[in-house]
Amino acid sequence: MTRQKRWVEGVLLAVLALGACNRAPQDPPASVDRANTNVAAASAPAADATSAVVGQVSAATTLTAAGFVTAAETSDMFEIAAARIAHNRAVDPALRKFAARMIRDHTASIAKLEALIASSHIDVTQPSDLDERRKGLIAALNTASHPDFDRTYLDQQVAAHQEAATLFKGYAEHGENAALKDFALATLPTIQEHLAMAKSMQDAMAHPP
Repeated sequence: MTRQKRWVEGVLLAVLALGACNRAPQDPPASVDRANTNVAAASAPAADATSAVVGQVSAATTLTAAGFVTAAETSDMFEIAAARIAHNRAVDPALRKFAARMIRDHTASIAKLEALIASSHIDVTQPSDLDERRKGLIAALNTASHPDFDRTYLDQQVAAHQEAATLFKGYAEHGENAALKDFALATLPTIQEHLAMAKSMQDAMAHPP
């Protein structure tokens, strides 16, 4: 067994164990695509919770160039779409400021990745729309009640940036394309900063002064 395969299997076991502790068993890794579609049909709270587990499994196993580009750009597109909603609907001014930064940083990330794909002649098909799982998350965000909106957005942001951190760290260490590995490594600190910001605001919301 190669080191890369052992790493993937180890992450899968950890992620699936975490999911098993918090909810009913999910589809196995081989069914991630089907699970992505099924998430969109669930109720909003269940969809958000299930999405986190499905996303972590998918991110942990994305090591091809095509898979990474699709996952990274879809993640960026979701961040931008969610942030646009939050910029208009968030109650907390700090959350609207956070959303504005998400729009700026993730738009820049897409631009950098697209420039890299062109300059390095990487033969991949780039996504043109969100996947069904993230469409479900956007629907949950759009239909969240006014009192619940800020919490819903922050919960999604923590899960989404945890997923992105798993994706970028895993690809930087084990991906198949050297140029994309460098991009993943260079982008990871920004993702980790976003995650820390979202967690801090989430904690402040859960423990008000």
